[in-house]
Amino acid sequence: MIKQTAYSRAVSDWLAEAHPNPAQAKAEWGDPSRGHVALIPTGRTFDTVRVAAEIVHATVDAEDESSVAAFLSALVDGPVIHDAYRSASAYYLLVPLGSCAHHLDDAAQLLAPGTTWLGVPEPTRTARPGAYWVLPPRQRDDLCIPGYVDQLIRAGRRKLAEPPAAVPGVEEGVQECREPQEGGTH
Repeated sequence: MIKQTAYSRAVSDWLAEAHPNPAQAKAEWGDPSRGHVALIPTGRTFDTVRVAAEIVHATVDAEDESSVAAFLSALVDGPVIHDAYRSASAYYLLVPLGSCAHHLDDAAQLLAPGTTWLGVPEPTRTARPGAYWVLPPRQRDDLCIPGYVDQLIRAGRRKLAEPPAAVPGVEEGVQECREPQEGGTH
């Protein structure tokens, strides 16, 4: 069992208080069969924006965990969970209540407050397997900065929409694949 400091106890208490039964959340964190993950409803203490991994990775221009963590720490400055179990993985950014209601599409979506339960890893769980904190909360009420969450999403969408880079030294029109001519070689 991990020794809990006053700091980690305060963060654990804060996250658990988002659950209607805080003792249940703490019990779920202690259960290895549940992956040390508690189901906590969104919209009580914080809202959550789910961002597709492809958007985050496009913004960061990397997929490795240390690059993503360093970039997110510098940009959103708040707690982020990575769901590493899902085949289409996602990042979950904890934001202030009501601050990101405009995110409504599949790639970046506010989880419906009050009706969505988020898998929240035990506060000291910062590595795979399963859901883990890319950036754990540092204190009570530690949340991502909404404007920077928006910047992250917009930058990723822009990068994903960019056409592939041209190959240096090759004419622009020649880069498109074409059907072979009859009798021609490939």
